[in-house]
Amino acid sequence: MTSTQLNPLGKLLLDSLNQIDRYEAEALANREKDTIHIPTVGSTISTAYEQLRNASEYSEGDFLQQRAIRRYLNRALSFHTQVSTSKLAGELVAELTQAEYLKNDETTKTDVKQLARHIKTYYEAYWQYAQMEPDSDKRAKFQHWVLDVLAVRCEQVLRSNVRQLMFAHFAVQYLYEKISYRKLTRHDEGLDINDTPLVIYIAIHRALLKSEDAIIRAALIDSYQQDVSNIENFESFNRRVDMLLECKATVTATRIVSKNGAALRFIYTGFYQKDAPITTQSLKSPEALEQSLHRHIDDGYDRLDKRLNSGIIKSIIFLLITKGIIGFSVEVPYDYLIYNEILWTPFIINLLFPAVFIALTRLTLSRPSERNTAAIIRQTETMLFEDPKTIVVKTPKDTSSLGFNLVYAFVFIIVFALLSWRLYLFHFNIVQGMIFFIFLSTAAFLAFRLSRQIHELEAVNTSQGSLSLMRDIMYMPFIYVGRQISYRYSKINIVAIVLDILIEMPLKTILRLVRQWNQFLNAKKDELI
Repeated sequence: MTSTQLNPLGKLLLDSLNQIDRYEAEALANREKDTIHIPTVGSTISTAYEQLRNASEYSEGDFLQQRAIRRYLNRALSFHTQVSTSKLAGELVAELTQAEYLKNDETTKTDVKQLARHIKTYYEAYWQYAQMEPDSDKRAKFQHWVLDVLAVRCEQVLRSNVRQLMFAHFAVQYLYEKISYRKLTRHDEGLDINDTPLVIYIAIHRALLKSEDAIIRAALIDSYQQDVSNIENFESFNRRVDMLLECKATVTATRIVSKNGAALRFIYTGFYQKDAPITTQSLKSPEALEQSLHRHIDDGYDRLDKRLNSGIIKSIIFLLITKGIIGFSVEVPYDYLIYNEILWTPFIINLLFPAVFIALTRLTLSRPSERNTAAIIRQTETMLFEDPKTIVVKTPKDTSSLGFNLVYAFVFIIVFALLSWRLYLFHFNIVQGMIFFIFLSTAAFLAFRLSRQIHELEAVNTSQGSLSLMRDIMYMPFIYVGRQISYRYSKINIVAIVLDILIEMPLKTILRLVRQWNQFLNAKKDELI
């Protein structure tokens, strides 16, 4: 029988929501009215470039502003010669406003002053460290930490992250007793038992909030009250964070949290997100919660459909941009060098087939069932009104079977061999064949990532038909290769580097000069009055 009273975890949820309301009400009351207006000259060009830049990187929407801030800081701050930071905060706000990350006339002068303090503090900390440390590799690592944390700090000034932090605390309280130290250390990598809460916290950020490592690093620094001015402690703590971000236990914990996170994801979007649809009134009884949660889950499925459509479009744009650049810089010159002409059939196939492939995968993606909705509601009621310990955490299975691994390797070889033979019949040369495999694998991995968005909202196991099984057998080799390509691409994004050097630096320099010229003309007009 379901209790009508909130359990301790339910009371923690209610208390955290009340704390958020008080915090945001106080922040709104104290917010000054003196905002800054940024001239909109060049905003169309700046916005268009940001859309192109983000498409080349396949970034998530919630992190686009943070990445733009980091690019600005990396461009504006010199780590070879110390420069003045007095004007950087205002220029940062101007760039973000012109690129439409910020609304005009909303950023206050106090915000700019706070940004200036953060930039000054972290930049001076780097130079303090650089004077003490002769090792260039260690200085480069410290520079990376400084830029990561500073970018997050700047974004926190412009957009509060209190809701994400409160949810992460709630999720840790729920999952801490369910994910044991023994489950995380099956590979015996020497993880300290005291690091278990940190590993679970990182897993929650990665699996549920989709946070990037920079956000996780800043959150851990806040939790453990690390001050960048204490150089020695800051360095040792960040080295520890690096270890935890990369260790196998964190990967295992992230898989566990993701596999068991459907109800938590709807709690986050229903209660914690900005303009969340479910109010605290729904926590008065399980019946009230069920009604509100059912509507929210149905709306969540609708939003999922929109995200999938948007993801397909972004993936197609990403593939066309990268394929176009590689095609004209590698494939076309190679054709002219070897054949004295462009081989149009392979070129067009390489350009269009991956995009068509990922567009067709949308037909195989469908929303979760009503049975899944009922399971999420039941799990949430147990989590908040009954005993959360009765909820069983499903642990992903190991794939250590030698026989299945051999079969998988055999299928891997057969699939690539058959496709290579097919490309040979289309007169593909080795360069065109490699490009085809790279982009088909990338498209398969992007489609796989989109399908994971559906699985993340599933609290029940779904049966797999014979067609789905055959599809997975055929696609899995390409997904594996695409994952490796995506991982390395994210580390060294050649397209993004080219855009940063050839377009962003000169474009942003010209736009800054235009803003300064506009300010000069306005000042001259005032002198004439």
